[in-house]
Amino acid sequence: MTPQPLRLGPLARRRLGRLARQDAAAVHDTDAQREQTTTPTVATLQARADAYARREEERFFRGMRRELTEHRMLASALRADLDAYEERIDRVPDAERARVAEGQGPAFEELRRLERRIRRAHRRASELSARINTRFTAAQLRAARMFDRSDEKAAVYWGALRQATSGRVAPQPPALRRTGWLSSRGTAVDPLHPAPGDDLSVRTTGRGPAAYDDRDPRRTDAQA
Repeated sequence: MTPQPLRLGPLARRRLGRLARQDAAAVHDTDAQREQTTTPTVATLQARADAYARREEERFFRGMRRELTEHRMLASALRADLDAYEERIDRVPDAERARVAEGQGPAFEELRRLERRIRRAHRRASELSARINTRFTAAQLRAARMFDRSDEKAAVYWGALRQATSGRVAPQPPALRRTGWLSSRGTAVDPLHPAPGDDLSVRTTGRGPAAYDDRDPRRTDAQA
């Protein structure tokens, strides 16, 4: 995250200064040589930020469980329908393809039903994806703000600690570890962000029923 200006009030600064003076007694001269030196106060800031992020994660998945389940089921059904659509198109005899392009015949009706079902699934999946991503991003931002504020507290505290120890600690405070949940990678939201080359994303944007060229005789969206 981009560093933000310090916004801690005077009461918070005084409290952090008091904690720094308390922790200064436990700081040894050798601590200044160690980059990963930490203190009870820094550990507390890390634990509180982690706990807040976990609560945001749990609240998101608890609130969006139904949408996530429906999205997974839609993705599975969409793959099956795309398989059926492509298989049915490949089985259309050459003699019937002209009739399909003209919107006639049983093959056309079957393909048109599949197209409509696939397009409905696309629309619903897009709606769910937008809703899930909005809630997920909001939860991420709330957790990230908590870490930003904890970073501010750590900076103020560390400055007071350096003053209390006459510089016997590292110039910079230990960096707070950001929880991995602040990224969508590896979570249940991962399928909403398919990597380039993902099978379903390629098929639904390349060779799906809405993507055929107008000159392709296999199109089935002609007027009945």
